[in-house]
Amino acid sequence: MSNRLTERHCRLEADAEKLLESAIDRLSLSARAHQRILKVARTIADLDGSGDIITAHLAEAISYRGIDRNGWDGL
Repeated sequence: MSNRLTERHCRLEADAEKLLESAIDRLSLSARAHQRILKVARTIADLDGSGDIITAHLAEAISYRGIDRNGWDGL
């Protein structure tokens, strides 16, 4: 999914946007990581049958970022 499509299909509610901004600051996430988190959150929302990405979807996607960085052994 291109950045343009990500912007179109991965809109966040206000609380989710604040959570993402906080995660970017605390975890020192790159722009690429930001896009990847949004795409994973969109997938989670789709699996949940939700048209919108809510805070819970975004939080789950951010948690997977930790697994991505640390591998499955870090669990």
